[in-house]
Amino acid sequence: MSAKDINVHVESGVLTLNGERMREEDVKNESYHRVERFYGNFTRTFALPTTVDVPKIRASYKDGVLEVVLPKAETAKAKRIEIKAA
Repeated sequence: MSAKDINVHVESGVLTLNGERMREEDVKNESYHRVERFYGNFTRTFALPTTVDVPKIRASYKDGVLEVVLPKAETAKAKRIEIKAA
């Protein structure tokens, strides 16, 4: 697969990955000729937590691995509160 065969989009708090896989294998030998075709669509959906900063979502594809980064929103990160002595 290549990056152009995969679509990643977010809508209403749902991340959707979909695409189409197409591959053809051609084997030629002296006594036979074999052609195999592999194809099919796939779709995966994930409900995103409200703590995800949607405009900062990014995806990369390298060596057959799709990486999707879902950063937390600044308001969702833990904050340390200083305790003042009375």
